[in-house]
Amino acid sequence: MYNTFFNASLYKALLNHTACIFFTPQGVIKHASQSFLEVMGCRLQEIKGQHHRIFCDAAETQRPEYQKFWLSLAAGKSHHGRFRRFKEDGEEVWLEATYLPICTRMGKVTQILKIANEVTKSHQEARHQDALLHALHRSMAVIEFTPEGDILDVNQNFEKVMGYRKEALIGKHHSMFCRPDFYRQQPRFWQSLASGEFNKGRFERVDAQGKTVWLEATYNPVEDEDGNVIEVVKFASNITPLVEKATATTGTISSAQSSTSQIEQTAKDSLSHLDEMVKGAEQAAQTLAQAQELIDELHKQSQSINKITDSIAKIASQTNLLSLNAAVEAARAGEQGRGFAVVANEVRQLAKGATEAVAQITQVLKDNSSLVERTTQSMQQVIQQGKASQSSVSEIDTIVNKILHDARNVANSIEQLAADTHV
Repeated sequence: MYNTFFNASLYKALLNHTACIFFTPQGVIKHASQSFLEVMGCRLQEIKGQHHRIFCDAAETQRPEYQKFWLSLAAGKSHHGRFRRFKEDGEEVWLEATYLPICTRMGKVTQILKIANEVTKSHQEARHQDALLHALHRSMAVIEFTPEGDILDVNQNFEKVMGYRKEALIGKHHSMFCRPDFYRQQPRFWQSLASGEFNKGRFERVDAQGKTVWLEATYNPVEDEDGNVIEVVKFASNITPLVEKATATTGTISSAQSSTSQIEQTAKDSLSHLDEMVKGAEQAAQTLAQAQELIDELHKQSQSINKITDSIAKIASQTNLLSLNAAVEAARAGEQGRGFAVVANEVRQLAKGATEAVAQITQVLKDNSSLVERTTQSMQQVIQQGKASQSSVSEIDTIVNKILHDARNVANSIEQLAADTHV
């Protein structure tokens, strides 16, 4: 009596509180709870009397394993696991389920009870996580550590990057990959990870041959349900070629910066010399202009002297004429005019000397005027050449200023490139 009551109560509890379904030992549906029907999106009258395979992928039911599954249940063996099933509309459902054979006292299986729990969402999330991990393992070097830094496992990519076999790494400490100064610079590296702190960056490591390997890596603490770090997983990419290329580029940039600095300094020095040349040319132009003014004044003085000599020549001519007249009058006077004749002769000689001196002065002035004119022409040529030179210097100054401006632009571009390729 008690067993009958207990069995009835248990049956009722299963139907009211679990997603369960009853099958014959051959897999034909006998009954199902409301919870199960809601999970599978169907009604009891639609599925009762049909075979379990209506919930399965058609290809799966054709496999020998499916037939063995029901033969095993009919023989009294239970099964537990995660199963993929399908609703009537084809939507995928994942069930965490147990298939339990129900036997008589004689051990004969009379029906199969399936108790299920829908885990579709968690399964899909887990599958997504597995897919991500698979993708990471396929493309990245992965290594697992204890919270203290001892190696637990590595994948093939890590073996290839570092040149080690897994067997040679398990149980060893992370320090085997590091330069001596790494832990001096980061003494709390593992303590921080063990406390749950994430770490990422560019790390210099040493492979099995002692060569430098540069890794772009993240150290990821993994926690249990209580928030305790149970291991640290490192995902890494080998960026050694990029770093070496960047280092070489940095060297080239440094050389270019040095050359650009020299060009800039040379341009500055050239500008300084050009400024001095411009100032010298300006001073020379001023001096030439002053000399030209003096020559013009000298020319004016020569013209004034010419006027004076002309006047003296006229006076000498008149004096000579007067002396001739005096000599004529002295001759007429006879003996009384002899002394006057001597004086007239002396005056005539003086007039003659004055005339000759004026002629000499006039010739000298003519020669000076010719020299002054030639000097003026030469000065004009020098002034024109000075102006042309000054114009050329100004053009050179403009060109050098442009070179200096372009050199500064190149220097700025190189500095920006250096910042962009900084290792």
